[in-house]
Amino acid sequence: MILPGTIGAVIIPPVETTLDTQSATQALNLPQPGLAFLLSTLGWHSHALWAERLVRLRLDARQAAMLLHVAAAEGKPQQVLVRALRIPASRVVALVDDLEQRRLLQRRADAADRRVRNLHLTPQGKRVVRQLTELSTAHEAQLCGGLKPAEREQLLVLLRKAASGLRISPTVHSGLAGGEWRGP
Repeated sequence: MILPGTIGAVIIPPVETTLDTQSATQALNLPQPGLAFLLSTLGWHSHALWAERLVRLRLDARQAAMLLHVAAAEGKPQQVLVRALRIPASRVVALVDDLEQRRLLQRRADAADRRVRNLHLTPQGKRVVRQLTELSTAHEAQLCGGLKPAEREQLLVLLRKAASGLRISPTVHSGLAGGEWRGP
């Protein structure tokens, strides 16, 4: 496992280095933090801040993502969500079960096929989605605070291009779509 602040197994020297330490680091020819390091660090920071914001709604990041995806596909069958998110049906079922128990969404039988369950937000779920939208806007504003609007747009274009090159969805978070969830 590679920890934040490392490149491979190499520990990145702290920013507050002295001249003696700098010359020792240069003599060892250690790599300087690059794009992968900064993306990882920003991602970790973003995740931690997002988790803090979600505490007041009593949601974790996966629950929040699922609510937002259901809101975007309101009334669609649960199986459509499974295909769109490219995650195992069992994971969707578990998340939907949890959100249904919390009365944030509900499954309804499809009028044409009673075996099919369509997903709908409850009134309480719709309120939570509105709050999530507000939190998301504030979150992005905080993370992009050091950027001008044009720089933010340029960064988005470049990050989408990088995601595309790695065949990563720009709309489905990798933490939702695969791998084990480790939480904040």
